[in-house]
Amino acid sequence: MAEQKIIVIGGGIAGLSAAQAARESDAKARIHLICGEKRLPYYRPRICEIFSGLDADKLMVRNFQWFTESDIQVVNAVATSVNHDNRMVKFSDGSYLYYDKLIIATGARGNIPEARGNDRENAVALRTLSSIEKISRHPGPAVIVGDGLLGLEAAWHLSREGRSVVIIGRGDRLLAKQLDREGSIFFLSIVEKAGIRVALRGELAEIGEGIATLADGRGFEAAAVVFAAGIKSDFRLAQNMGAHCNRAIVVDDHMRTSLPDVFAAGDCAEFNGRVYGLWTASMAQGAVAGACAAGGEKTYQPEQPSYMMNAMGTKVWSYGNIEAEDGATRKDTTSGHFLKLFFVEDKLAGAEMIGDISKMLPLKKAVDQALERAKAEKTFLPRPEKTGGS
Repeated sequence: MAEQKIIVIGGGIAGLSAAQAARESDAKARIHLICGEKRLPYYRPRICEIFSGLDADKLMVRNFQWFTESDIQVVNAVATSVNHDNRMVKFSDGSYLYYDKLIIATGARGNIPEARGNDRENAVALRTLSSIEKISRHPGPAVIVGDGLLGLEAAWHLSREGRSVVIIGRGDRLLAKQLDREGSIFFLSIVEKAGIRVALRGELAEIGEGIATLADGRGFEAAAVVFAAGIKSDFRLAQNMGAHCNRAIVVDDHMRTSLPDVFAAGDCAEFNGRVYGLWTASMAQGAVAGACAAGGEKTYQPEQPSYMMNAMGTKVWSYGNIEAEDGATRKDTTSGHFLKLFFVEDKLAGAEMIGDISKMLPLKKAVDQALERAKAEKTFLPRPEKTGGS
């Protein structure tokens, strides 16, 4: 039997996981991993740490030796088109490769909000190591457009570089997907104590020479404007091939697309109407795509994501249903510690913590087990012991 040829387009964690799983499922397959950034896969969630002095080489997930030992050939090229009838991937330099099975893991692009001047040299969508390099070429005050995890991390690490930083958020609070309103208000005070300004209910209107202006007239000095306002799936290759796409490439629980022998995983894939946009989900989807492409049997089963951030001199963690109206809180503004439990029908449904997050593993387990309210409060929110005389 001839060796099957598997091509994985995309050098992110989904592509790497797919190539690794394909090799584990088929020891003889010829596997090519196409890295459009022309560098080995790296830990994308940590790229902002480079502003604080982290060596970019420390972000590499697997070194050259691992690829050699795994017999996975890395191709540093940009795939421009796929002829599925001929099973051929063509690259920007005119070269091409043939495949038996194709895995598309082209990821996503950083979303660029509509605003005059959003195409200026100093306006950068934060997504890759090259975007970090581009931002670093514009020293001075920075404006971060985006109030989620990436925006907060970028703001923190740029401030540690010695820049003045302003965060622009379209909503009325920070980390709206990771914290409830009470937790977000608590966290805002920590951000402001860290010396970072926050402009909420702000819609970017124009990027000018050294200034970013909002629709309501507020203006901020901006040597660099950093977009950290979500992602847009990159599914152009699959769409041009004729694959079924909505917001991204539609896949089933084996990561199969609508085209035979073509799979997709990561930020370019849509499963059950959802694009997850999470490192852990991309890794899991890639493993399924790679195994199935190589002839194995594996299904994707989404897990409830937990969120964690280490920035602003503190840590933030949340898990489960943090929108439940029934909650119990312990907080200390002096220490900066905050813990809130969320209940549905007196069962633990979610939790969030700021500052001390040492209880995150047992809390996650308790949420998964839907721990009874009384036991949850006794375990995680014990009342302080009374001291003093009678």
